[in-house]
Amino acid sequence: MENAKKKLMRQISDAAGNVLYTYDAHWVVVNRLRTRQAVLKITQICLTALSTGGFLASVIAGFPELSWVGGFTSAIALGLNLYSFNFNLPTDIKSHTDAANDLWDVREAYKSLLCDFEELSNEEIRIKRDQISQKVSQINKKYPGTDNEAFTKAQENIKNYMFDEGESARALNIEVDNDE
Repeated sequence: MENAKKKLMRQISDAAGNVLYTYDAHWVVVNRLRTRQAVLKITQICLTALSTGGFLASVIAGFPELSWVGGFTSAIALGLNLYSFNFNLPTDIKSHTDAANDLWDVREAYKSLLCDFEELSNEEIRIKRDQISQKVSQINKKYPGTDNEAFTKAQENIKNYMFDEGESARALNIEVDNDE
């Protein structure tokens, strides 16, 4: 492979790798936000039940002390609701999911380009590379970014995307000629 083509291959492989990391980092954020949303909702339900139960028990059973329990848990629930008011978790979850889905398309475009690499001229490769790069840029501008925690977790997860020689073909029950 000539020098210019090797440089293009290295650049495109690096870009594809970056897309894969970013793709996985978005899913890490989605999973983190879904967990936060579930914990928040369950906590709000529990606090509301405790405050309602404390109030009703104080009225029905005639124990005014229980109204303190209801008032205390109600105050905590109010604080939690005010805290969560600053977040729009469903929208954030959707944005990161959409970003990951769009990046999946880019990932597949890079894989196709790398597969066709030897049959394309350097100029054709550059054109396709620039088109894919432009799409990545549009995605990055459209959606929220990820954070260091998500990227670190994505680095740990990346091994899930690697196949041993012939593993994916065996999983798909495809015969591959390995003599090339």
